[in-house]
Amino acid sequence: MIRWRERKLGAIAAACLAVTAISAPAMAEVRQVDGDLWMQSTAEQKQAYLVGVVNVLAVNQALRQKRGTADASDPLSRYLAAADQQSIAQMQASLDSYYANAANRSVPVLGALWRASVAAR
Repeated sequence: MIRWRERKLGAIAAACLAVTAISAPAMAEVRQVDGDLWMQSTAEQKQAYLVGVVNVLAVNQALRQKRGTADASDPLSRYLAAADQQSIAQMQASLDSYYANAANRSVPVLGALWRASVAAR
């Protein structure tokens, strides 16, 4: 009986250590994507970021439409309307142009995307 408890406690301790080891990298600080990080990124990284943003917005919009809470004038709808009007490469070029001005580098990418793609339309 004692050996069974020792094994069980050992297994639990090992599981706890494994969870701690796995979750430690997840606790690392996630940096805000701003103009400095944008300009340091490769074209592929920029496009992957934009595809991810558009996909998240589209899923959110679909959920809002399903619930009947979508509004064509809200910021989310306006982001998606702007995304429908241009390619990912065009969005990237707009952001690259926006961040070419060093004074804009502290602006988060979503804010710059709004200024360069949504508000400009």
